Amino acid sequence: MMNDNLSKEFDRITDLGNASSAESTEKLLAFVQDMEASGPEPFIPLLADIALVRALIVHLVIRYGPERGPVEARDAFNTTFDQMKPILENMEKAKGHPPQ
Repeated sequence: MMNDNLSKEFDRITDLGNASSAESTEKLLAFVQDMEASGPEPFIPLLADIALVRALIVHLVIRYGPERGPVEARDAFNTTFDQMKPILENMEKAKGHPPQ
């Protein structure tokens, strides 16, 4: 009985995390796309992308320390990329190849 309750609580927390992650992703994507639309060159979105990555790395280093933080950042990138790969492949098929 206790394991069932714990399992349900973990599932609930995971669902909340996924929903929050999706909402945050949408907000960050909208921000980067707004910057891209307002900039004269593709250089501007690249700066936004770099800033987002750097913010994540700094956040994780502050949270986990200088040894574990970069490891967590790499794990976060790899896990996210693996999860997003099918979605990105479907987007590429639908839109064709991105501009170079």
